[in-house]
Amino acid sequence: MTDPTGGALDGIRLLDLSTQPGQYAGRLLADLGADTIKVEPPGGDAMRRVGPFEGDVAGPETSLTWRYFNANKRSVTCNLDLPAGQRLLRELARDADVVIESYGPSYMESRGVGFEALRAVRPDLVYVSISGFGREGPHAGWQATELIAQAASGVLTLSGDPAGAPQMLGANQACITASLSAAQGALLAVFHKERTGEGQLVEVSMQEALAIAQETAMQQWDFQRTSRERQGEIPTLPGLGAYATRDGYVYSMVGGPAGASWSELVDWLIEEGAGGELVAGHEAAFRALNMATAVQALRNPVKAAEFGALMPIARETLAAFFATRASREIYEEGQRRRLLIGMVSTPKELMESPQLRARDWRLPVGGDGAAADLPGPPYRLSATPATVRRAAPAIGEHNREVWLEEVGIAPEEFAALVAEGAI
Repeated sequence: MTDPTGGALDGIRLLDLSTQPGQYAGRLLADLGADTIKVEPPGGDAMRRVGPFEGDVAGPETSLTWRYFNANKRSVTCNLDLPAGQRLLRELARDADVVIESYGPSYMESRGVGFEALRAVRPDLVYVSISGFGREGPHAGWQATELIAQAASGVLTLSGDPAGAPQMLGANQACITASLSAAQGALLAVFHKERTGEGQLVEVSMQEALAIAQETAMQQWDFQRTSRERQGEIPTLPGLGAYATRDGYVYSMVGGPAGASWSELVDWLIEEGAGGELVAGHEAAFRALNMATAVQALRNPVKAAEFGALMPIARETLAAFFATRASREIYEEGQRRRLLIGMVSTPKELMESPQLRARDWRLPVGGDGAAADLPGPPYRLSATPATVRRAAPAIGEHNREVWLEEVGIAPEEFAALVAEGAI
């Protein structure tokens, strides 16, 4: 039974058997209207035990991580380690358009519910498989955690201070990137299916999905035979880099290739009386601390010495100026002056952002028991917008609805399967 949402994927049924690397993919497609059934083991998906937890009380129904990644989904339980559970999944797949799983190569096949087995009951099925390294090659069977995927992708070598060890990126970037690639692949395969009637296997490697975050590092090796190294925070021009404010941080790109010039920032300092003796005694030289002068200084030892002597003083002056002001004040005044200065936003500031509020970025959660809005997707469809129609489900919340009413299991068989541990 598909909810009458009018979403872009209304009429598409998705079975989400994914672990952490794929649950955002299911959420993205569910937001677009796909009837998404989360198939979890009888005790609940492992992600239900990932914090943070509401009220700091750990439990399968209090995980905020679970609630975010599984909104808009229905939940059924199914034990794939039992023949009866495997049979149930094959029955459920008869009416499915897409399956997403991230157990890794051979897991589903060993239980008789892999791509070929499910395609036997649904020939036009789109089957999305997410794994650490793909389904082929010498590493195909290897397991991958978030950290392993980041390391294997190469992106980890670019993260962190040059003087220290590589630092893990925050917010499970490998899992998120793999999910984005899986959702994209699923949409392309569904489009192909609607044109030709042909289903297919969509394969996503976490290593390959995140490798693109290195941008041109691999091309640098191809052409120059040199590996890009960690840069950290390089002290260059005073208008470039992160600065502490009264309540957080801003990031400045003043003096770069776009936006108003460094001289405009100097005008701001003078107007606020924040330039001190530096501006008063060396205003011309102070204003000349820009990219063009820096390039000239590289060719002239005398100019380089003068330039180098002013640089730390200019950075200290600017740091002292920013430290007395709030991040939003600096950001908004900087924007008014066309200076490239951005706020380093916290989650609280994002959720309270007037820009994001004006665009209705926060999506209200439908269904009972909803306590908060959820961040919306980064795209807007004018005719078929993404919506949050229901809160994340409790364990097996929709067992009766799906197994009895939609699959058609008799009540007595349902009771027996529950007793057996198959549901």
